[in-house]
Amino acid sequence: MINKFFTLVVAIVFLASCGSEPKQATETAPVEEVKEKPLEVFDIRAVGNTMAEMKYDVENITVKEGSRIKINLINEGVDIAMQHNILFVNFGKRKDLAAKAVQAGGDKNYIPEDPNLIAASSMAQPGETVVLEFDAPKKGNYEFFCSYPGHSQMMRGYLFVK
Repeated sequence: MINKFFTLVVAIVFLASCGSEPKQATETAPVEEVKEKPLEVFDIRAVGNTMAEMKYDVENITVKEGSRIKINLINEGVDIAMQHNILFVNFGKRKDLAAKAVQAGGDKNYIPEDPNLIAASSMAQPGETVVLEFDAPKKGNYEFFCSYPGHSQMMRGYLFVK
């Protein structure tokens, strides 16, 4: 009987030691936190129905560097000549890009291909709203304007990135 008891104890100890090995903690790479860029939204109205009256209702926009900018361009005009867009360009390049926009023509929404162009919306017909989203450029001062022929002198403003 002692022999059977001894054999049973040895068998139990043997079976207990044959179980699976304890799991070890495995190292994992740290998960990089993805931070969304803050979204800064602006409604800009293109107002006026004559060349003398037309303008944006916003002259200055200030945003933080690293933010995402969303522009809702609301065209309140009713006359067919009151088509508008909005282009953001490097400071001091508005007149040059306005001339190039005319050369680009209506087929390209009066948007020239130029390294000084930061972002541009499509053309908003009278009564339409177009949306433009882009990443804020680096800290500095920039300009915006409507590139429809004859509009850039009246419809313009400044973008300040802080």
